[in-house]
Amino acid sequence: MPSKKPQMTIRIEEDEYKYLQSWANKEFLTVPQLTRVLVKRAIAEQKKLEQNKSA
Repeated sequence: MPSKKPQMTIRIEEDEYKYLQSWANKEFLTVPQLTRVLVKRAIAEQKKLEQNKSA
C-alpha cells in the first residue's frame, strides 16, 4: 500500500549528489534515507532554537 506521507522533489548539483552518495554508502543508507535523516535533524535543531528564543 503506498504511503500517504507528503513527497517532495529537490534538485541539487551533481557534485553535491555524489557527495551525498558517498556519505550514504558509508552509513549503509540510500541517498533518500540519508536525506530524510538530515532533514529531520535540521527540523529538530530549528525547533530547539525557536524554543530557546521564546524561553
